Amino acid sequence: MQILSISLKNIKSHRDKELHFVGGINVLSGVNGVGKSTIFEAIGYALFGVDARDFVGNIERFLTIGAKKGEVAVTFAPADGETYRASRTVGAGSKWLLAREIGGTFEVEDHAGAPETEARIKELLGLDSGRPLADQFKLVIGPFQNEFLGPFVLKQPAKRQEAFDEILGIDAWRKTYKGTSTLLKAVKTKIDLLTVEIEGKEEQVVALPEREKELSNLLTEVEVQQKQLAVKEKSLAETQAQLVKLDGQEKTSQTVKADIQVLENRIRDGEGKIADNKKRVKEAEQALEILEKSRVGKDAFERAEVQLKALREQEKQCRAIEQEIIGLDKESARLAQAYAYERREVEKIDKEQATEERRLVADQKALVAAESVTLAAARLPVLREEAEKLRLAQGLLEGRRAGLQEGREKLAEGVCPFFKEECQNIAGKAPRDVFSARVDDLDQEGLDLQQRLAGLALEITAAEKARLELDSLKVRGQELAKQLTALAKRRDDNSKRQAALAGVKEQQEEAEKKGGTRKEELKKFANLDGDIAKVEKLRTAHQAARDAFFANQKDALDLQNRRDSLATMVALLEDLRKILAAKQQELGRLAEDYDPPRHAEVRLIKEQLVGELATSRQKIADLGRERLRLDEEIKKMQQLKEEIKVRLAARKGLAAKEELVKFLRDKIFNNVSAQLSERFREEISLRADRIYRNIAETDEELYWGDKYQIVLRDMENGELRERSDDQLSGGQTMSAVVALRLALLQTIGARVAFFDEPTSNLDAARRANLAHAFRAIDVGREEVTEHWYDQLFLISHDVAFTEVTDQIISLE
Repeated sequence: MQILSISLKNIKSHRDKELHFVGGINVLSGVNGVGKSTIFEAIGYALFGVDARDFVGNIERFLTIGAKKGEVAVTFAPADGETYRASRTVGAGSKWLLAREIGGTFEVEDHAGAPETEARIKELLGLDSGRPLADQFKLVIGPFQNEFLGPFVLKQPAKRQEAFDEILGIDAWRKTYKGTSTLLKAVKTKIDLLTVEIEGKEEQVVALPEREKELSNLLTEVEVQQKQLAVKEKSLAETQAQLVKLDGQEKTSQTVKADIQVLENRIRDGEGKIADNKKRVKEAEQALEILEKSRVGKDAFERAEVQLKALREQEKQCRAIEQEIIGLDKESARLAQAYAYERREVEKIDKEQATEERRLVADQKALVAAESVTLAAARLPVLREEAEKLRLAQGLLEGRRAGLQEGREKLAEGVCPFFKEECQNIAGKAPRDVFSARVDDLDQEGLDLQQRLAGLALEITAAEKARLELDSLKVRGQELAKQLTALAKRRDDNSKRQAALAGVKEQQEEAEKKGGTRKEELKKFANLDGDIAKVEKLRTAHQAARDAFFANQKDALDLQNRRDSLATMVALLEDLRKILAAKQQELGRLAEDYDPPRHAEVRLIKEQLVGELATSRQKIADLGRERLRLDEEIKKMQQLKEEIKVRLAARKGLAAKEELVKFLRDKIFNNVSAQLSERFREEISLRADRIYRNIAETDEELYWGDKYQIVLRDMENGELRERSDDQLSGGQTMSAVVALRLALLQTIGARVAFFDEPTSNLDAARRANLAHAFRAIDVGREEVTEHWYDQLFLISHDVAFTEVTDQIISLE
């Protein structure tokens, strides 16, 4: 088995690092704090499933500062020749995945969870010993040197034994022996509880025969009570038959009595009603007489009422005409006032608009510009064009002057100003001044142009000022034209308003005409109030006769009905008296057949029988409940008997288990742990002794003693000497610990191991010897031990390892 590489992302100081390893010995070197131990921790985390908190306490400290998630991936090749990669993330939602290389890519194997992934890796590493991978790494394969050294220097033998039993994987027997002590106590406790339960249930079952006898007596009593109940029920039925007959006679007699009472009451009520009806007939006859006397007055009242209604209609018409006349007068006055006001306003506005029109026309005439201003503004384009021509001529003069000046300078040097080469015409001669006169002429001509431009500039300024003045007059003229247009519209509106005054005048005259017509119509109602007063007086005179007529009309019209009703009541009263006589005769016959004392006696007998039956039924019900109680108690006791049998069988089984647990604890568990410990110590001591002798180069024998004590044996003065614990030096202890760990790794079958500073506390010779011992194991020198590992990983600053290592990885 071989670890090929490791990749770390955001793990402590390694933000993104990948390392590759070779078979044999790999040494990690570098300054303190560079992250050498982190590499070992990362391999333990990703390949062996160690919890990150076993390294750092808080999982956030396993991540690079500022990172939320990290990942470790270890690529390895087990003995089957395949290549696998175990990857595990750090942080929220951590995942542990195993992938196999197929065709150059890694495909993740489908595992149900972390336990299945761990089982698969254990199988690939050949470490399927039943112990968790994490424990094997922490205890033997990859503990840090101070952690592995800890158990060797424990002073208490019992604690040292517990620690190494756990490392060797034989602590289960000792733990089982201690654990079965609790099991044995639990079995004894259960046996005691069952014994107490059995005794308690047997006490309850003692009363079972007595309860069965009590139930038999109760059943006999129930049978007797049921027979008595049947006899009483028969007597009750006969008594009820007699009572029904007597009740019928009593009911018939009471019904007849009630009928007689009703008839007597109806006869009394009928006599009272007949008397009332006679009184009402007499009142109707008197009302008829009053009705005939007041009929003439009633008719006169009605005629006056009709006349008064017609007069009231005329009164309404009169009042309507009066209101209309008032409205017409108000409308005529309003229209006259509006006409006068509107005429004054129209005349006033007409005067104001005429004045404004004269003012605007005068202002418009005053806007004529002076002739000199018009001429000056007209010359502006001509002046500007002339100034532009002068400036162009001035530019040409400046160009000509610059050319002449350049020619004069070139000619002074003997160079032709046209061909830019030495002039052959004046070769060897002094140059003549042919440019000064021309330059002076051009300067004079330029001065004249400048003076003309200055004069034109003044004229242009005056022309621009004249143009601005003309533009201002034009804008003012346009504004006055707009005002005159608006004024014309307003004058037109005022003319329309004046034309509308004629319509107002016509409306006012029409209102006056209608008012006069309505006043003429009002004259025909001049005597209306007198006519109304005369008719009202006539109506008041006949009011009493009319009231008397209507007050008695209803009673007079009801006279015949009252007479018919009186005759009907008299006939009904005679029929009721005949029915009453027949009922009285029937009551006499019933009294001869019905015996009230016998009826009361039979009723009393029935009540006594009902009470006796209720008592019997209640007694039978009580006996039934008592029977149910006894049945339940007997059933529970029978169940208790069955439970006692089950408890006895269970107690017997537990007693057998107790004997078995005692045998296993005393004969097996208590001895196997010590026997396995002795066997492992002998095997490991043999291998460790050869390694120790190679490291220490002494004739001392290393022996792993009882309670895992390190013992060194040698001969002194011909006698055997044994030294242990405090008698050993630091170098001897460290050499022995390293030898024992190497032997222990070989014993458990580990093919890879990790050592953190294995040369601590060793002198130079021992460090060199330890390095060569590692190489001797690697090549399988028999004087040390056979070759058993595929890879060793060491953290060391010791140069002794540079000669024996297969690869040194320097971390920066």
